Amino acid sequence: MSEYSGVKTLSPNVEVLIQGQKLSTKADADLLELTVFEDIDAPSMFTLEFLSWDLAKSKFTWIDDSLFDIGNEVEIKMGYQNTLKTIIFGEITGLEPEFSQGATPRLVVRGHDLRHRLLRGSKTKSFTKMKDSDIFSDIARARNLTPKVKDSEVKHDYVLQHNQTDWDFLKSRAERIGYEIVIEKKNISFQPPQIDSQKVLTLKFKEGLSEFFPRLSTMNQVEKVEVRGWLPDDKKESLGKAAAGKEGSKMSGKKTGPQVVDSFGSSIATIVHQPIRTKAEADQIALGQFKDMALSYITAEGSCAGNPTIQIAKVIDIQEVGKRFSGLYYVTSTEHHYSHKSGYQTSFTARRTAS
Repeated sequence: MSEYSGVKTLSPNVEVLIQGQKLSTKADADLLELTVFEDIDAPSMFTLEFLSWDLAKSKFTWIDDSLFDIGNEVEIKMGYQNTLKTIIFGEITGLEPEFSQGATPRLVVRGHDLRHRLLRGSKTKSFTKMKDSDIFSDIARARNLTPKVKDSEVKHDYVLQHNQTDWDFLKSRAERIGYEIVIEKKNISFQPPQIDSQKVLTLKFKEGLSEFFPRLSTMNQVEKVEVRGWLPDDKKESLGKAAAGKEGSKMSGKKTGPQVVDSFGSSIATIVHQPIRTKAEADQIALGQFKDMALSYITAEGSCAGNPTIQIAKVIDIQEVGKRFSGLYYVTSTEHHYSHKSGYQTSFTARRTAS
């Protein structure tokens, strides 16, 4: 049970810290609305919208204020009354003033979590005798981020970052082996989806969960994933494979997608476009691709009264939506929105391996 289970009876609240300091009373009063978009597959983003006109002095306020200088650190906390959780920690990356005749000038402050640093500039660089987790750690430290990695174990003779941003390069390395890149403040993680984690809260339909739209599809599910390639050093073909039973957690379900499609006859997805140099590398790619496929068996969208406990890369428990669709879900994106008019609302997307 979450401490936010009774959110409807509480007053929503937000707290914005810039360079570690809370907004002044005046800035807080001029804050009209706030939105945080979180995503596992891209740097998360926030927007802050302020009134930016001093009527008494007849001049602009926040549009030229150093408070919103590009690069300033921003931490956004959301919740109810005095119980707040950090939703995002990032940096200001853009300013969008709005000047419209007959309307009060406004300023939209836009920023991203620190993964945006990985998008700056493209480069060509080679890495020799290194694991993907080691490559990730080196690049993260160069961007002044603290790496938190799960050892990827397989050492590569040679890996080339070919005219790519650090983000595109690391994302491709992560997707290849079923890893993901998530961040909490300055701690950036490189690891498989943590679907075995303890649930952070339970949401019941009509009791906190206002909308829920799950979709179960077998169209992208197969019993087995194979990775085939030629090993130049050994001068022979290599076969890596992963099959039903290797999905990991069933997330409180009974049958996974790969197990369900058994009734349709034998099905194998064969990957031949990934270059491999060892059998261990082929097995690693097969397992990563298989688990990623299995996790997309059920996808869902939901919305509820604002709840800061719902964050990406966390496991939540959805109940009272029928036996087939009740259970644990892995959150992949969120939108937290607050305004004086509409209050605080949260929407999310999530995935699940089994029903």
